[in-house]
Amino acid sequence: MHATGTRFGALILLLLTTLNGQLLAGGLVRVSDDARSYEGKVVGLTRSTCSLIDREGRLLRLPVASLRKFEKLAPTFEPYSARELRDRLREEFSGYEVSGRGAYLVCGPPGRSARYAELFDSIYRDLDQFFRVRGFNVQKPTGSLTAIVFRSQAEFFAYARKDGVKPDPGLQGYYSLNTNRVALYDSQQLLSSARSIQKNPQVAALARIAGNTANTIIHEATHQVGYNIGIHSRIAGAPVWVVEGLATVLEPEGMRSRRSRDEKLNSERFNWFQKRHRPSRQPGDLAKLIASDDFFSSQTLDSYSESWALTYFLLDNSTRQRQFVSYLKRIGDRDPAKKYTARERLSDFQAEFGDISRLEVDFLRFMERM
Repeated sequence: MHATGTRFGALILLLLTTLNGQLLAGGLVRVSDDARSYEGKVVGLTRSTCSLIDREGRLLRLPVASLRKFEKLAPTFEPYSARELRDRLREEFSGYEVSGRGAYLVCGPPGRSARYAELFDSIYRDLDQFFRVRGFNVQKPTGSLTAIVFRSQAEFFAYARKDGVKPDPGLQGYYSLNTNRVALYDSQQLLSSARSIQKNPQVAALARIAGNTANTIIHEATHQVGYNIGIHSRIAGAPVWVVEGLATVLEPEGMRSRRSRDEKLNSERFNWFQKRHRPSRQPGDLAKLIASDDFFSSQTLDSYSESWALTYFLLDNSTRQRQFVSYLKRIGDRDPAKKYTARERLSDFQAEFGDISRLEVDFLRFMERM
């Protein structure tokens, strides 16, 4: 199927709307504007934007009005194989090596990437198991998950700028929805040797990676895995409190491996909530967190600690846990083309958990008992 012309923006919209169901089922297409062509599968369509995921896993949002050409290349979409993706990473990052382990390909400094791949894949397996046993609808990732570990802050910052990420001095790493990659740098270097005090390969891998780097890997890998196994939608997005709440809850190794309550706590978030945030929080702060992401801009550390505490509270009880699973499905199924208003966000939350004021009372009592 093929078309060209100056009015193709309107034509492609009609064409894609007609074929939307078929394309969303997994066909490989090529669309072009005046500058270049893009190949992938259509995962979302509005009157203004055609969203594609390419064979490398990147999410492309293309203005419909600028598109001039459409071709259907194959009835099914296949991502790059691990071998193909490995070759592309080697070409993109000269002087680095690429190591594969399970679900992951990790591009890192020579002699060190394998250790990172071991840790990333171990975290992936823990997270996959964590969500499965709690009733989440877990899917297999489409293609290999990719992480880039830079040898220096300068190289990392240069890459972040190209990625459209502001390289603040405190930035250690990030997960990009657009590239579907985790990018970070090792500020303290891999430790050359360490005793493996347990047979758990993740503990051994963590022991070989210095403090902040290991914490960054766990947090950003949790984002990446969540967006690739169906917990979050890359197209519809998710409220920030959900994404950051799960990532901070799952940072402690004990939370991912069913240890004691003390080993499950994220001590940094717990202490901030109890000592810094809770004395000054007001009734209704929970509704503010649910209704808008603005809380994260105005009160960043408070919002992170409250997101952690709320998510921990919801996962601690089997009934609330089932409600949380249903809530994530509800927000993941919404129409990504429509603005998610504060009223709708509160309505969706209360449809699963009941009156938010009453839940806030139970939530604070739970935190008091801790």
